[in-house]
Amino acid sequence: MFVDARFKSVTDPVRFQLNGLLSPVYEVMSWPGRFTEWLVTATMSDEAVREENRYLKSQLLVLSGRLQKFSELAAENARLRGLIDSTIVVDGRVLIAEIIGVDADPLRHIVLVNKGTPDGIYQGQTVLDARGIMGQVIEVGPQVSRVMLIADREHALPVRVARNGVRAILAGSGDIDRLVLQYVPESADMKEGDLLLSSGLGLRFPAGYPVGVVAKVSKTGSSEFAEIQVKPVAELDRSRHVLMLYSRPQQPTPAAPVAPDAPAPAHGGVNG
Repeated sequence: MFVDARFKSVTDPVRFQLNGLLSPVYEVMSWPGRFTEWLVTATMSDEAVREENRYLKSQLLVLSGRLQKFSELAAENARLRGLIDSTIVVDGRVLIAEIIGVDADPLRHIVLVNKGTPDGIYQGQTVLDARGIMGQVIEVGPQVSRVMLIADREHALPVRVARNGVRAILAGSGDIDRLVLQYVPESADMKEGDLLLSSGLGLRFPAGYPVGVVAKVSKTGSSEFAEIQVKPVAELDRSRHVLMLYSRPQQPTPAAPVAPDAPAPAHGGVNG
């Protein structure tokens, strides 16, 4: 022990060689434990094996379910990050809401969100996803509000072409992935791939938000207006979380009413 403590450079090679020589001894010494483990396994009844198998399968099922939930949470976090890190310029206060249902009418594109009057939701409020405008609030309740998507056949909003500023009205067609530009002359400068932004006209939707991309331009030459189809940039049928944009214009303060029988102001004079 004294030599091992004082002269490790000499004793380390010797210890290494001894470990190599004693490894068969270690192997033989481990045989009783291995034999006992093999004996327990061999003598285990078929019922015990089946019971253990059922337990392991149940555990695998539980873990698989948890893994699926983790995958859903990861996807949900990605969607929320997409909303927060959206490239859309949001110039007002926003509230994140969740789509919890779809309107029962199959011919309409109306969804339900889990925000209502206590959250300050109001009729006509703009609804966005991480890509662009989705629609507007048409009915507000205590806990749930109804949102009409821009693809609904009764929906329309004023837009402009980002490339050249041409203005038009973009209406829903009833198809979830197809919008229609109305009353655009065939002479208008419209091209496939043009990005359409909200123009802000009508004071319903704020200006500058992406709405759609021109997908097809048809000019027959025999009609006054061109047929232009637009693909919405928002994921109308896939987005689960949305942004409620607070952009209601302030109402002008009314002037104080004047009483009709108010006496006229007296004018000073000189009595003669």
